Amino acid sequence: MTAKAPKVGRLFPLLPTPSPVSNYVACNVVQCDNQVWHRRLGHPNSHVLLVLFKSGLLGNKNLTSSNNDIVDCASCKLGKSKTLPFPLHKTRTTKPFEIMNTDVWGIAPVISHEHYRYFVTFIDDFTHFTWVYFLRSKSEVFSVFKALLALVET
Repeated sequence: MTAKAPKVGRLFPLLPTPSPVSNYVACNVVQCDNQVWHRRLGHPNSHVLLVLFKSGLLGNKNLTSSNNDIVDCASCKLGKSKTLPFPLHKTRTTKPFEIMNTDVWGIAPVISHEHYRYFVTFIDDFTHFTWVYFLRSKSEVFSVFKALLALVET
């Protein structure tokens, strides 16, 4: 079959023209199992897939699985699984300021009005109290740490 497709607006409607070779059109029906349709349609649930099969929209009304379990998809099972909660954290410290966790972040994609490009966080492991300091350069980290240490020791 030969087809012409002139552009009409933003669409290309197909206008069949007779072919000198043959005036007959041959169609081929391919059986697709439920898993293939499940993946092609974006992983719908079993009920939606069952309705589509029964309506004939997927080309055949024959199901290759039982009606109760049309789809056995590992990706869907993984997506619906719940993650287990983290175990309760038993603190390693017995008083504040025994362990301080720190992180430096930057370079920021947008510079602040005060020209800060980095920030450093200090988190006390016992109290989880957090300090955030904004920095113009990474070289300021040690001086900020010394200032925090002086603050903590007083």
